[in-house]
Amino acid sequence: MVKKAEDVFKDALALNADERQQLVKLLIEQPAGSWATPEIEQAWQEECDRREAAMDSGEMEMIAHDEVMRRARAKLAR
Repeated sequence: MVKKAEDVFKDALALNADERQQLVKLLIEQPAGSWATPEIEQAWQEECDRREAAMDSGEMEMIAHDEVMRRARAKLAR
């Protein structure tokens, strides 16, 4: 029987925090060629380069994760 994504997700929630972190790391580090096309890889590289240049020039401001989450929660609470 093939597991559905929802079933795998439920199983993942049963893991402890360290095991979930390891699972996420394994999924992120999965070889890109298994799902990403060269076009997708190129697009991501260009976006990363664009964002880096914007930060270096001061055009883009970096915002701490806690602040981003605070703002998002405030918007959702409206």
